[in-house]
Order: sequence, then C-alpha cells, then structure tokens
Amino acid sequence: MKKTLKHQLLLSFILALSSPAFADNHEHHHHPQQTAASAPSTDSVFNITDNWTAANGSAFQLSALGGKPTVIAMVYTSCQYVCPLTVQNIKRIERSLGAAQAANTNFALFSLDPERDTPAKLTEFAKLHGITSPSWTLAQGNASAIRKLAVTLGVKYKKVESGDYEHDATIFILDKDGMVKYQVDAMNKNMNGASDALKALLR
Repeated sequence: MKKTLKHQLLLSFILALSSPAFADNHEHHHHPQQTAASAPSTDSVFNITDNWTAANGSAFQLSALGGKPTVIAMVYTSCQYVCPLTVQNIKRIERSLGAAQAANTNFALFSLDPERDTPAKLTEFAKLHGITSPSWTLAQGNASAIRKLAVTLGVKYKKVESGDYEHDATIFILDKDGMVKYQVDAMNKNMNGASDALKALLR
C-alpha cells in the first residue's frame, strides 16, 4: 500500500511539472526544433502581403527579399539569452560564406514584440550585435503580420505576464522564392548543415 501511495505521489509531481501552469511561470521558454530538410509549410513567405517597418523606418513587404536566398529568424530585442545566441549563430552562417556569397544573401530578423521593438530599438539592437552589413534587415510589424509569418514558418510563440515571449528558436533558410528549404534549432552549436544548405542555394 505504501509503495502504491509513493507511486501516486511521484506521478502527481510529474504531472504538475508538465502542466501549463508550471510552464507559464518559466519565461522565455525555448521550444527545441530539430534540424529538418523539409519545410514547415508549403507556402512561400512572400505570399504574405502585410507591411513591415525596417530599422531605418522604411516600409516594405516580405517579397522585397525575393531574388536571393534568405536566412531568417523571429526574435525580440528585450530577450537576454536565446535571441542573442540566435543572432550569433546567423552571423556564424554568414562568416562561413565567401564575400560574394554573403552579398548575395539576405539576413533577416523579424520581431515578435510589436509594442517595444520600434525602429529605434531595432537599430540599437543591430549596433549591440555588430550588425552593419546592408545584407541584414531588422523589422517590426503589427500583431497580425507577426502571426501570419509565424504560422507560415511554423514558429510557436506566446506573450507572458512580464511582457516577454516564450517562443520557438529556429533559424530558417529560404530560397529566392521564399520557400523554407532548411531549418535548424537556433541553439544548436553546429551550423554546418545550415551553411551547406545555403551554399547549395547560392550555386
């Protein structure tokens, strides 16, 4: 009888840990994404026609990134850990390219935080992370635009009470037509697969 009670208590503890209430108390949860060669969606992100605002204040649509492969991630500038590492891994992919290849690639960060990530905040974030190349785009959009892009990419996210976000941390490689050709967990220490996938698109 005692053994059964112990098992019941252990099961209750495990269920409590896995409950939504427990998860909600852990800000900025990172949902790991496995490396995959297939796209999370069969739709091109360029089919999304919402307007975004770049860090320099100019408005654009996602189709403006067409014609070149694009390395893309969804982040927010108030993030203290996952998003900075995501940026550093994208920069590792960029450094793996030759100068001509890098110039023929778009690198784009789209904010999950429409309230706080103003163009000025995005500009500050770019400076903080040493992003100076014209190949990079940092952008903010309204809640609807963010949701459509996240759904198309297969990125799950949720705002928590602090104003921060729990979200998937994934780096995507798009072809020149805006189709996802490769994706990798942004926390993965090995970006060789992403680099190889990008170089294949640049050939």
